[in-house]
Amino acid sequence: MAPVPDPMPTPSRSPDLGGPLSVRAILKRWKLVALTLLIVCATVVVWTYRAPKYYSATCTIIIDPSAPRVLNASVSEVVEMGSGSYWSDIQFYQTQYKIIGSKEIAQKVAERLGLGADPDYPNPHAGTRGVVRDVSGAIMANTSIKPVKDSRLALITVEDRNSERAAQIANAIANVYIETNLENKLAGTAAASTFLGDQVVSVGDKLKQAEMAVYEYRKRHQLLDTTFDARQSLISQNVQLFTQKLAELRLKKLELESSHKLILAARDKVDEEETLPEVRDNPVVQQLRVSYVDLTKTMAELETSYGEKHPKIESLRNKIAKVRQEYVSEINKLLKANDNRYLTLEENERALNKMLNSERRDAIELSKLEVEYRPLVRESDDTLNLYKLITQRQKETGLTGLVRANNVRILDPAVPSGSPVRPRPVTNMAMAIFVGLLLGIGAAVGAEALDTTIKSQEEVEALLGVPVLGMLPILGDKGVGKTSADEQRKRDLMVFHDLRSAAAEACRSIRTNLMFLSPERPLKAIVVTSPGPEEGKTTTAINLAITMAQAGGRVLLIDTDLRRPRIHRAFGVKNDVGLSSAVIGEKSLDEAILSTTVPNLDVCPCGPIPPNPAELLHTRRFEEIIAECGRRYDRVIFDSPPTSAVTDPLVVGHLADGVVLVVRAAHTSREAASFARRQLEDAKARLLGCIVNQVNPTDAYYKYYYYRGYQYGGYYGPREEGAKA
Repeated sequence: MAPVPDPMPTPSRSPDLGGPLSVRAILKRWKLVALTLLIVCATVVVWTYRAPKYYSATCTIIIDPSAPRVLNASVSEVVEMGSGSYWSDIQFYQTQYKIIGSKEIAQKVAERLGLGADPDYPNPHAGTRGVVRDVSGAIMANTSIKPVKDSRLALITVEDRNSERAAQIANAIANVYIETNLENKLAGTAAASTFLGDQVVSVGDKLKQAEMAVYEYRKRHQLLDTTFDARQSLISQNVQLFTQKLAELRLKKLELESSHKLILAARDKVDEEETLPEVRDNPVVQQLRVSYVDLTKTMAELETSYGEKHPKIESLRNKIAKVRQEYVSEINKLLKANDNRYLTLEENERALNKMLNSERRDAIELSKLEVEYRPLVRESDDTLNLYKLITQRQKETGLTGLVRANNVRILDPAVPSGSPVRPRPVTNMAMAIFVGLLLGIGAAVGAEALDTTIKSQEEVEALLGVPVLGMLPILGDKGVGKTSADEQRKRDLMVFHDLRSAAAEACRSIRTNLMFLSPERPLKAIVVTSPGPEEGKTTTAINLAITMAQAGGRVLLIDTDLRRPRIHRAFGVKNDVGLSSAVIGEKSLDEAILSTTVPNLDVCPCGPIPPNPAELLHTRRFEEIIAECGRRYDRVIFDSPPTSAVTDPLVVGHLADGVVLVVRAAHTSREAASFARRQLEDAKARLLGCIVNQVNPTDAYYKYYYYRGYQYGGYYGPREEGAKA
């Protein structure tokens, strides 16, 4: 035995809490699923055949977005049914479906058919004869409106216990809806006509006031004989004409101003004056000049012939002086005329500027008047247009009110049905099976989720952090529980009597796994315990000891359960002398150890049950006995009580090489297994591994391990077993 046990491994991952949604969990609880399915199906069958029968009747109607047009297309309806756009049509039809199924329509149908006074509606004996009830809710509840896709058709379906009454209600709903739709249209037209009549009078008065305001304004500003546009046009033409004339005058003035400057520069200078265009181009001046030149030339000729004092020369000189004087006088007249023209142009310019400024002032004043005048005219025109529009619309409304065209009509009236639509046995049964399976699976999943017991190898390894050394199937017919002494003994020694059984192969697998746990330092002292009672730890300890003895080594099985010993009954030996006798010194160890029918296997029964078992195991003598047994035997197996009941397994486990924890499949809770592990860890005991006991081979959790792991054990005979060990 090792003096100090190895530390206990730590769980590597959180445990899988049963996998409640796995198929294995559902298959494990198939009886619960089947029972739930049977209850649901039976309930549905009873309800289906006891439920009242309902008949269905359907009336098909056509709903157009607008009524047929009888009048000209220019005469629009007062109440428009639809606008023609996609989304507006969707809203229109959805609104109509709500109207068909409304309380107003239902009340009118009830009044028309007298359903409120019918004691058999909606159910037999639902009312008292002669008492009118509000049955609109029942009509609405039993009526459905379904549009036909990609069409303007709508199906009005009514369900009732009476097939003829169902058809009557469906047709009545359609007729009432058609009449109500037309009444709403005519009511809207009448209301619009009344409103328009009032508006004609009101707008007419406003039109008179607006026109009178325009007249008074024109009269006040003397605009009765012309219009603002004509007045503005005239002023604009005058301004344009005066501007043009002023431009021409200024151009002439510039020309005269240039000539005037030349004239002023040549004033009193005859030679320079003669060069002026006005002088040069004047025929009188030119004639005088020619005469002057001719006289001067004649005088020059005469002077050569006569003297200066000659009378001819004197006469000619007088003529020349007279011509010269006339020439200068004519030039002065020309210059004076030019000055007069310049002054006239200046006077004309001032007059034109004055007239232009006057016209501009008139234009500005007229613009100011127009600012005040235009709103009056606009108000008058707008009121006139509104008056014309209202008058025209009033006439159209009067015409449309005379036309009783409707946009809804019946396509196929409802007829009584020969077969009921509810209940539907086939559909109900299919739904019952579906719901029953769902509820059954839900119940199985719920039960599995609430089941906190250990069920699989993976769960044990994840929970405890130690390997599963093996799984033991159920031994015998009943397994752990209340059985007779012979049945209990037969089950405890099953591995010895039936070497080819699955239990024997499972025990050999556990033995092999224990040997592989410490190949260099063999485990000599092993404690077998469990978290709680009735988990099969004694049977497991016995079968494990038998399997190790069959391998050829000398094995000692010690019963350390000093409160409820059972080893002596399994091997049919007496319990007068045992471990308690050897510990207190009444008997020697040799006297306490007994041989069995199993080769290489001895047992040390409990002996007389002491009053203080825990104190007995804490003695020095008990440690010496363990050491002595380790020297005598190859393996020492201790059958210890459950960890949850007493502290005995913790004491023995601390002294042994290791502890094997036995858990019972679908019985030991995860909390108990975890608590047992913590207890062993606190006691410094080494937990070698875990054995899952009482495994049901037919359980979905363990089929794989059973059929793939242990079923082949039957292939090995006694000789192969010995060789294998």
